[in-house]
Amino acid sequence: MKTFAIALLLILSPLFIFAQGGLKVGDSAPSFSATDQNGKLIRSEDVLAKGDMVLVFYRGTWCPHCRRHISNLQKDLLQITEKGANVVVVTPEQPEFIEKMVKKSGATFSILHDASYKIMLDYKVAFKLGREIVPASFKQMQKNARKHNGNLEDMLPVPATYIISRDGNIRYIHYNPDFTERASVEEIGAQLVNL
Repeated sequence: MKTFAIALLLILSPLFIFAQGGLKVGDSAPSFSATDQNGKLIRSEDVLAKGDMVLVFYRGTWCPHCRRHISNLQKDLLQITEKGANVVVVTPEQPEFIEKMVKKSGATFSILHDASYKIMLDYKVAFKLGREIVPASFKQMQKNARKHNGNLEDMLPVPATYIISRDGNIRYIHYNPDFTERASVEEIGAQLVNL
């Protein structure tokens, strides 16, 4: 098991270096605006005016870990909203695929289409998919990314979670290049209590 963990770290280390760019707990969160699945313009300032924000990045509906994570967020959403926080999700997927995620997960929170990768880049989670990062599944991931993102840029986000307090500062970061590892609703809820 230890050998597997070391091998995984070596495989994913280029991804970690590329995407982990320096956002830290205590930093000011970059502001953003984008359109959600309902065609509504969502601005981070407006969300923060209502309470703390849980900002989640996912790769695509094609990713079973992403579908499970978004479904779990929806299933246990009350654990977040009862603490005065709002969930906003960001993906590079085109709106037609976001709609599929909404149908599969039942998501009632905003899922934003990051068409130009600006939010992903500002939050230091964007990486360019490469054969050295995921050698065994590169071709399939590339095919999925190109189809769902609608371009040939092969950009994906590390599936990260940020908790941003009303004052616009980052209070919690879950960032792991291992795409199977996600912040649980329980962990997010516990962090919100600590705010």
